[in-house]
Amino acid sequence: MQTLLVANPKGGSGKTTLATNVAGWLAGRKQRVLLADLDAQHSASEWLARRPPLFPQIGSWSPDAQRKLERPHWLVIDSPAGLHGDALRDAVRRSDIMLVPVSPSAFDMAATQRFVEQLKHYKAVKEGGLAVALVGMRVDARTRSAAELAEFVGDLDLSCVTDLRDTQTYVHCAREGLSVFDLPRSRAEQDWDQWRPLTRWIGRASAAATARAAA
Repeated sequence: MQTLLVANPKGGSGKTTLATNVAGWLAGRKQRVLLADLDAQHSASEWLARRPPLFPQIGSWSPDAQRKLERPHWLVIDSPAGLHGDALRDAVRRSDIMLVPVSPSAFDMAATQRFVEQLKHYKAVKEGGLAVALVGMRVDARTRSAAELAEFVGDLDLSCVTDLRDTQTYVHCAREGLSVFDLPRSRAEQDWDQWRPLTRWIGRASAAATARAAA
């Protein structure tokens, strides 16, 4: 089982939106997926509870979850706001892939910069054992804040794999227990295009993690 951690200590950065849609994409690829909701607001758990039963199954993580969902392929972790210290270090150590969502606001970018600087000191990150990427959240390419986000990312050592647009599509998906990958092409094609660089990156990072484990 591979573990994908979605983390940024700044509340409201888009962790749950990113985690639920990643889980939806993986499930749609016929992967057995568990979603761990570690946030105090339990938004991801509420999303799972609303998920229609006919859509690709996503299990809820618990200490005995692996017995409920036979041989899961993936554990996607929606981490809590304020994750730091030993809890963050342990989460990083246990993960194969890490996504850091960042929104185009001064507060989010400042918090993300501090977080990225902290990550650089962890052995898994320094030695390349953990694949880490930024994902722009709620980005309107026409705005000045989007340009400021691009400039901010350019100054970091981490790459921003893609920007996800600011759209009511994600609001609808959150309300209905869906991911953008559960929607018809007519409603979600633009979002699928934005996700494509990220899903390809996850695929490459997953293959690299599998190769390291087999070495």
